[in-house]
Amino acid sequence: MELTVPRLVVSSYKGKSGKTLVTLAVAYALTKAGFTPSIFKAGPDYIDASLHGLITGLPSRNLDYVLMGYGIVERLHKYSMGSDLALIEGVAGLYDSPSGIDEYGSTAQLSKVLKAPVLLVINGERINRTAGALIRGLRQFDPSVKLVGAVLTNVTSRQVDKLTRIIEEEGLSVVGFIPRDEEVEEALRYRHLGLIHAREMNKEWLINVIDKVSRNINTDAVLELAKEYSEPLKLNLNIDDSIPITRGAPKIGIMAGRAFTFYYPETIEEAYTLGNVKFIDPERDSELNDIDVLLIGGGFPEVYAKGLESNRALRSSVRRFVEKGGYLYAECGGLMYLTSSIIYNNNEYEMTGVIDALTIMLSKPIGHGYSSARVIKDTPIAPKGTVLRGHEFHYSKLILKSEYELTIEYERGVGVNGRDGFLINNAYAHYLHVHPYTFNVLNNIIKSWGIKSTSQP
Repeated sequence: MELTVPRLVVSSYKGKSGKTLVTLAVAYALTKAGFTPSIFKAGPDYIDASLHGLITGLPSRNLDYVLMGYGIVERLHKYSMGSDLALIEGVAGLYDSPSGIDEYGSTAQLSKVLKAPVLLVINGERINRTAGALIRGLRQFDPSVKLVGAVLTNVTSRQVDKLTRIIEEEGLSVVGFIPRDEEVEEALRYRHLGLIHAREMNKEWLINVIDKVSRNINTDAVLELAKEYSEPLKLNLNIDDSIPITRGAPKIGIMAGRAFTFYYPETIEEAYTLGNVKFIDPERDSELNDIDVLLIGGGFPEVYAKGLESNRALRSSVRRFVEKGGYLYAECGGLMYLTSSIIYNNNEYEMTGVIDALTIMLSKPIGHGYSSARVIKDTPIAPKGTVLRGHEFHYSKLILKSEYELTIEYERGVGVNGRDGFLINNAYAHYLHVHPYTFNVLNNIIKSWGIKSTSQP
C-alpha cells in the first residue's frame, strides 16, 4: 500500500519568517479555488494548528517525529485521504532541531521521512542577492532534502521581480508573494508563547486578512510542484480509518473559552468517543453542573486572569468538585488555574485554590522543549514506572506554600523543580503536555477510576 496524496512542506531558513502566514495563504487560496487541502503542523504546536483550522474549517493534525516516530506516516495517511494536497507547516528553521547537533526532530528530517518536497519561505526584509546564497547553501547542506519552490513574504512591490529572478536562478520556482502590510503584522503578531490562538481572534477579520494575502499565490504552480516531487510512500501499517462516535457515560467537561485553548483535536475526538462532552467557559459559566470528568488544558490563564478571578462562582464550583472527589486532569495553564493565585504584570489574581501555591509569570521560559518524566507513584493517568513523554512550554513558576508528594520525576525537563504531578483526591495536574497519540491520558483516567455516568443507575 502506498501513500500517493501530493505533499508539500512549508519551511524557511529560520523561525519567524512567515511560515504560518504562507501556510494559511496557500491553504486559503487552494480552498477558494475549489481544492481540498489537508493541513498539518510539525512538532507539538497548538497555536499555529488552531489558525490552520480557522482558515480551512478542518482540524490541523500534528506530525511530531520525536514523540510519534514513524507513526507520522500513519497519521499523514489517515488525515490526508481524499484531499488534493497535504500541506505541512514546518517548525523553526529547515535544519534546526531540538539538540542543534543532529537532524532528529527537524523539518528536514520530517520532509525526508514523508518524501515530501519543501516550499521555502523567504522574508524579503533587507535582503536581495543573499537570498540566492541562502538557497544554494540550504540545498548543498543536505541534497536529499528537496527544495522545489519559494514564496516571498514581507516584500515591497519593487523587490518582487528582483528577488524572483535571484531565486529562480538558483532553481526554485517562485509560486507567490505576500506584500509588506501592517494589518498582516497585527494579525500574526507574537507574544510570549508565539502567535495569538485562533479562539482569541476575530474570525471574520483574520479570514479577510488571509483572503487579501492569498491573492498572489499561484495555486496551479503549488499543486504542480507537490505532484511532481512527492514520491510514493510505502505504508506497512494496520490503519483504522474510522473514528467511532458513541454517546453515553461519562459526562466530560472541557474547560475552554479564551483562557484554555491548548487541546489537540484527537483529545476532543477521544472525549466524544468516551461520553457526552460539555464545553465550559471559565469567564462566563457559573457552575460545572453535572459532569463526571473535568479536563483543563493549557492556554493563557495569565492573560485572562482578571476575567477568571471575576468569576468567583465557577472557581468555587471547581474547588467543590475536587473536594467531593471529582475526576480532574489538568496540564500547564490548567495547573496554573488550580493554584491559589497568578502574579502577572505586577498584579495578583485569585484562582481556584485547589493547590496551595503561587504562580509567578517570568520574562523568560522556565520549561521549553521536549520532556520525559518517570511516574514514581501510582497515578490516575499511569502506574508507577511509566515514562511519560511530551513537551513543556511555560513562563510560569510555582511557589509552593504547602508540602506535596509529587508523583512524577523528570528525566528531561523542568516541571516544578524537577518533579511534577499533583494528586489531590481524584484531581491530577502537571506542567507536561501529552499528545494522545503518544499516551492516551483521558482513556486511562476513565479506565483507572472506573467512572460511571451520574445519569446511570
